[in-house]
Formats: sequence, structure tokens, C-alpha cells
Amino acid sequence: MKAVRVRKEIAEKVRRELEKMGVKDRKRRIRFENGCVIIPVNDDFELVSGEYEIIEDRNPMFRDRKNFREILENIAGFYPKNADLKIFGDVGIMKLPQSLFQYRNKIAHEILKNYRLNSIWLDRGRHGMERKPEITPLIGNKSLVEIKENGCIFRFDLRKVMFSQGNQFEKMRIAGLVERGEIVLDMFAGIGYFTVPLMKHSKAKKCYAIELNPDSYGFLLENIRLNGLKNVIPVMGDSMHLTPENFADRVIMGHIRCEKFLGVAIDALNEEGWVHYHETTPEKIIERPLKRVKRQAESMNAKILEISMRKVKNYSPGVYHVVVDARIRKN
Repeated sequence: MKAVRVRKEIAEKVRRELEKMGVKDRKRRIRFENGCVIIPVNDDFELVSGEYEIIEDRNPMFRDRKNFREILENIAGFYPKNADLKIFGDVGIMKLPQSLFQYRNKIAHEILKNYRLNSIWLDRGRHGMERKPEITPLIGNKSLVEIKENGCIFRFDLRKVMFSQGNQFEKMRIAGLVERGEIVLDMFAGIGYFTVPLMKHSKAKKCYAIELNPDSYGFLLENIRLNGLKNVIPVMGDSMHLTPENFADRVIMGHIRCEKFLGVAIDALNEEGWVHYHETTPEKIIERPLKRVKRQAESMNAKILEISMRKVKNYSPGVYHVVVDARIRKN
């Protein structure tokens, strides 16, 4: 579990910044250690700063309430790796393996005792290119939520669209890479996962945001409005057929199953630009995403000037969600 170690003189300032970014872990307590303040953060936090040091929190102090792991261990006798509880405001979505479905209502009521929630849903997965969620109500039926992340507001309906909390750092990383005056294409915009923080925190000239799912597109428009964004051009439809050529300085491919769109992304670039390609890949073939990008560029007589890959998060046991950053010059 991650935490940041900071001098006590600036600890309050750093705490406020971490809370504003939405990366402070509220399940653990802030504590003192050897004259420094230890502030717990989410496990995907990687933002380097000269004001603090990122450490492994080996002596976490949890709040008095039971955490999700303790609840499952008390009821089922063990904690499966693929179990999870995500909280969006006052709504919780619980993911359980099939073997624990028999305990789902008991677990939900125990969660309600320990968390201030209005409703609890059971996650049954996501389907199709649109990644539409399937959730079942266990307690209550509230699904329309509004959350703050990295200083951005996101409103969405958990029954209709997905929202990944594990990509917070990646969204801000991309916003930090965008240079003043860039024209950006977000090929799979969803509700604005990348578009909103990018246009909120960068000096991009314009962002074209394409989304296929009508429900997601509706919330994309809403989130553009809620965040007071200008120079966002939302487009509803399939980016395979609607993406213009030769206009973008940077293309974001935030869908984890979009290898067939790589050619379209490269075509969208101006003479030279960046493609950020996402994919899930087993650890055994971790180089696969890099090879896909290189192969596609080669087939189009385009030259890769820079290329690297980083892990976004663990997707499932032995499988990583990664992103390839490639600077490409077209012939």
C-alpha cells in the first residue's frame, strides 16, 4: 500500500493537494513516523514531487470501520483476488466471484453498516465495444452519481456507463504531456475520461472527442458543461469511420481493445505527432502492444521516432493494462 512521506511543516498543504486530485486513500489514517507525516494514497499514485517521497506503507492504520477485505473474510472465510468494492459518492459497486454470490446480500448489508452509502450494486461485468456495464441492485437503486477527480467533475449513471478509478494518474499524465496549442483527438471519449482533465489542465488549442455510445455521449456533453470547458468538439459516432486525416498533434486511444483502429489513429496525425495506445496484455507477452504499434507504422511507411510503454494498472491476475506512447512521423 502506498503513502507519501512529507515534512510536517508542509504536510497540510500536501494533504489538501492530494485530496483535490482525489488520490488520498480515505480508508487509512494519516500518521506520524520519525518526525514526518505519512499520508496514505491510492496504489496507482505515481506523481513525483520534490515536496514528498512515495513509500510503501508497512504500518497502515485503518479507520475504525471494517474494510471490504475484513467483511469478506468474516462472512466467507477468505478474500478472493478478484473481489472488489468501488465507491462513487454514496453508491457502492461490489464485484464478487461466482462462488460468493450466495453471500451477496449479507455482504451488502455489512458494507452498509461500515460505509455511508445510499445504494449498493453487484457488478456483473461489461459488454461489447461500448463497454456497457451490467449491474444488479442489492440495496437501494440510486445510480446517477457525481464525483470529483483531479479537480474535474464527472456526472454519470452507473447502470449505463463505466468509470475506471484506476486510471487517475494516467489521465493527468497525458494532460501534462500536452503542449500549448496542440490539437488533440480522443478517439474513445466516453463521458470525458481523458478529454475533461486534458482540457481543464493543459493549454491544448482544441480537442475532438468522438464517442459511439449514446448514453456516454450524453454525459460527455454534460461534463463538458459542468467543467466550463471551451474548444471541445464532441462527435457522436464510430471513430473508425468519422476520424478525419492529417489534423491532430496527439491521438488518445483509451479503449483497451482498439488495435484495429491503429491505422486510423496514425492517419489522423499531422505530419508528425503522438499516439497513446492502450491495451490489456498477459505478462508472458508483455511486448505485444509495442509490436502492434511498430508493425502498423511500418505497414504505412511511417517512422517511429520515439516509443515507450508503461503499466497503467493490474487488469487481472497476470494481465496488465498498459499504454504505448509513440511519436510518429508520416511519410
